Amino acid sequence: MSEKQWNAATGKWEIDGDPITYRVTWKHVDTGKDHVHVKEFDDVDQGYDFYQMMQRDAYCYKVTWNHVPW
Repeated sequence: MSEKQWNAATGKWEIDGDPITYRVTWKHVDTGKDHVHVKEFDDVDQGYDFYQMMQRDAYCYKVTWNHVPW
């Protein structure tokens, strides 16, 4: 797998020509310990802002931030 590169034409980060997806996962106290919520973003800023918001939510726990396909 290559390094990530900025594609000026699309305005997105890519690895080997594939756009990077940013995935936020979390668990919520109302849905049980086995249910994992997932939301994906193609914009790093929107994804990270959502990640930080979920970390501050009193009802959310085990919040993670991942880069896909990394």
